[in-house]
Amino acid sequence: MHLIKIVKNHLRKYFPLVFSFYLLGIIFSSCDNVKSNTEKNKTTALENSTEKIVPKFVVTYHYDTIRNDSALKVFKANYSATQQKIIAATNRIDVNRIRIKSALVIPDTLLTDFTAYSPFPETLSNADSVPKFILINQRIQLFAAYENGKRVQFGPVSSGRKAKPTPNGLFYTNFKAKKKRSTVDGDWIMPWYFNISNYGGVGMHQYTLPGYPASHSCIRMYEENAKWIFDWAEQWVLSEDETTVVKHGTPVLVFSTYDFGAPAPWKLLPLQPNALDLTTEELSEINTAIQTLK
Repeated sequence: MHLIKIVKNHLRKYFPLVFSFYLLGIIFSSCDNVKSNTEKNKTTALENSTEKIVPKFVVTYHYDTIRNDSALKVFKANYSATQQKIIAATNRIDVNRIRIKSALVIPDTLLTDFTAYSPFPETLSNADSVPKFILINQRIQLFAAYENGKRVQFGPVSSGRKAKPTPNGLFYTNFKAKKKRSTVDGDWIMPWYFNISNYGGVGMHQYTLPGYPASHSCIRMYEENAKWIFDWAEQWVLSEDETTVVKHGTPVLVFSTYDFGAPAPWKLLPLQPNALDLTTEELSEINTAIQTLK
């Protein structure tokens, strides 16, 4: 009985302390489990995010000069007709302008579609309610066409030369003609013509691309691009007496500025692969135009 009494007294005295250590053991064990699970979750999340990361494909470029007839033959043997067209578009020239003494910028990776090299976004945010929209960036001499905010066409252009610059602004496609004779020079025939400034006489049409802005303020394009826009864009709708525009055609935003005193941006691509990326100001101009159209 005396022994039992001693045991009871010890239990009464030390039980709270023992129980406290027991609780602490449970807490620390739980913390370890939480920490372990947290680290495990972090690892799993990292693995999952890594699996979903798709590296951005960055095109690199190099320079090549066709020095003589032999080099031209090698060039034509090395590149298919499709690849030569992509190289020409990269340099904003027609394929038949690739000749002796041509100084070219060539993509290190030649794909099958020039659209893959577009600096214009595939999707224009907040433009899903704009049925059709054409962008013409004079700085980089490229155009893109969008349908409900999705890019559907893209290509090189040659806008107005320094003495006759293409005006910037938000225009609309007006009237069109399969072939139009220029009022400036009757010898200039402009296939697949689509006017965007009735009084200014500015239009988009097929004409030679020499590798720089060279037009009399119009927007020159490859034939396939000009014909595509000719078939795709909408004409204006006039009143019966043809004095009032009842409905505008397809909106066309002409924006940014070509620097005639500096190398063409695409000529810098071997040194600056992102030289054609749209600037913050250019993106802002596009967004402002979209808000106007909505």
